[in-house]
Amino acid sequence: MASTDKAKAAQPERSRIKVHTGRKAVRLDSRDAKSPARPAADAPARKPRRTTRRGREVRGRILQAALDCFSVFGFDGTSTRAVADRAEVTHTLVLYHFHSKDQLWIAAMDSALATYTGTITEYLDRAKNETAAEALRGFIEQFTRMSAEHPEVHRILTMESNQETSRLNWVIDHYLRAHFEKVTGLIRDGQREGAVRQCDPARLYYMIIGASGTPFTLPTEYKALTGRDVYSQTEVLRNIAFLYELVFIDAP
Repeated sequence: MASTDKAKAAQPERSRIKVHTGRKAVRLDSRDAKSPARPAADAPARKPRRTTRRGREVRGRILQAALDCFSVFGFDGTSTRAVADRAEVTHTLVLYHFHSKDQLWIAAMDSALATYTGTITEYLDRAKNETAAEALRGFIEQFTRMSAEHPEVHRILTMESNQETSRLNWVIDHYLRAHFEKVTGLIRDGQREGAVRQCDPARLYYMIIGASGTPFTLPTEYKALTGRDVYSQTEVLRNIAFLYELVFIDAP
């Protein structure tokens, strides 16, 4: 009886708490517990999570390891665990940063191509007061040097271009189409100036891309057949000069 009286005595107190708070106790099942709470409309925006220097360094290692793996084994032959091993990080850390292999591929290519296109755009902006032929010479040099520094990008795009994939379509939409239009525009202007050989600008574009990038994607074969190191500064400069001879009518 005493315990019953105590329970009855406690009821008014719980009732007052309920009225005062205006809230109901709701039991969350496992699905609800995992769902993020929806913020109120007038709630201040949550600040983005800060990225530490260590986090950026790890992310950069993962992206470079991903480029290395995708360029050698292709998308299908690469696993996120293989990338983790090459980057010397845990598999969990790779998934924490990139969530899936598809997102890792996009992030790796986005990082590499954004750096390259940023450099090319900056150069072409500075070259607006120059002739189209001079700007095209600068593009050939920049692209050849980029191919020497990051041959994995050319290898990956070569493999992806052999089949129609959503990854290739992403690169075309975000980078390649604008790049193609900008360079073929320079070729047409250079042809009108009388400095660039008359031919289909699209064919000349791919000749430049292929001649600039392919030797660096086949360095072992190149050295075995020519006896030369394609990555040496001398060989890079010779390849640039050779392209000048092919593209321009009166190459210096």
